[in-house]
Amino acid sequence: MESCWHIETDLLIAGSGMAGMSAALFAANRGVNAFIAGGAGGFEYSSGLLDLWGISLTKKGQITRKPWDMLEKIFENMPSHPFANQKKDTIKQAFFELTASLKAMGLAYTGYDALNSMVMTPFGTLKPTYRLPYTMKSNVEAFKKKEPWLILDFKGLREFSAVFFKEVMKKHRKDIRTQCIEFPGTSLQSQVFTPFLARNFETDQVQQKFIKKVKPLLKKETYLGLPAVLGVHSSEKILNILEKELGVKIFEIPTSPVSVPGIRLKETMMKALENSSVKTLQNLRVVKVLKASDKGFDCLLGSEQNPVRIHAKAILLATGRFLGRGLYASQKKIRESIFDLPVCQPGTRRKWYRQDYFNQQGHKIHQAGIETDDFARAVDKEKRPVFNNLFVSGSILAHQDWIRTKCGAGLSIVTSFHAIRSYLQIRQGGKIC
Repeated sequence: MESCWHIETDLLIAGSGMAGMSAALFAANRGVNAFIAGGAGGFEYSSGLLDLWGISLTKKGQITRKPWDMLEKIFENMPSHPFANQKKDTIKQAFFELTASLKAMGLAYTGYDALNSMVMTPFGTLKPTYRLPYTMKSNVEAFKKKEPWLILDFKGLREFSAVFFKEVMKKHRKDIRTQCIEFPGTSLQSQVFTPFLARNFETDQVQQKFIKKVKPLLKKETYLGLPAVLGVHSSEKILNILEKELGVKIFEIPTSPVSVPGIRLKETMMKALENSSVKTLQNLRVVKVLKASDKGFDCLLGSEQNPVRIHAKAILLATGRFLGRGLYASQKKIRESIFDLPVCQPGTRRKWYRQDYFNQQGHKIHQAGIETDDFARAVDKEKRPVFNNLFVSGSILAHQDWIRTKCGAGLSIVTSFHAIRSYLQIRQGGKIC
């Protein structure tokens, strides 16, 4: 092994997805000396919506607009879920702190205090979410109001089809027109991608050319919908300019991956960490733990051939599930990838899946993961902390099925908030900060 760069830190956040980045923001807000390390984090596959809870616990198979009512029932229905022991005020505080940090960096989120918003997707369905980007505010409003829409898409763009959107939405609305236009500056391109369009939308020239193309297309429409490409770093500003010039309300529709709202979210979080107490080690995963004890951890990041060596007094494990490589499934069992922590899972592989793939109760493999104590520390089979300084957050946690229950971002935000506060409480031996 070649000589490597050595780093000392109080806290290492392993994983740079929604859980890891949320934890990094919460740590930075409290002045924690930390590093965050991980891969790309999967933000390109994220809608950019911040879900809290989206399914009914009383009417099987139905979505809900009342996430707080469902969370009040969660202890009775799903007593081992990571949300079960979280107070309402704690959950609200976690969401408020995260969205306030994003807003300070120029990415505004909106939504109702007590209800989910129903966001129109590119597939013509309605998705419940608790917080949505400001650029999608009129997405929710337009569906409720009986006023005409014009839906745009762009030549060469595969991630969104205005015609398809209209076709599946016609059961709700008849007054939808569609138009496919050439995005400014792409006449020589047979295929275009949403991140390219979004970054080009940042320029005044493209904005003015877009306005000039679209203005003659508008007739009596009150709303203009288009795929989510209104810039990466100044989406709200671009939205306001277009609405003023075109005289209509504009809304973005989330697209299939690659997702610009997901990219916005990550890049805004990265921006919020600049000049903070939390430093980033981009595209470096924890590949090996050399030493582990209650006094700290020695880890290798990157590769064993050209590694970064880091000593951390504590670790927050936010590595995700199978796609994030936090969990690994062999033919016989599921394992945790870094520490080989005990994984709560069905006794045999035969019990991983139910016979009916669409069973509304979900599949047991999706609830496999790491169990924790009240202080977010990983526990062994006897429910004792494996280490007093090893914390866990996000989708790697056991007893939750975030896809089915539509709580993915919320799970990451709330459990990371709890983990950082628990880390500080244990470190300081006092009140939660």
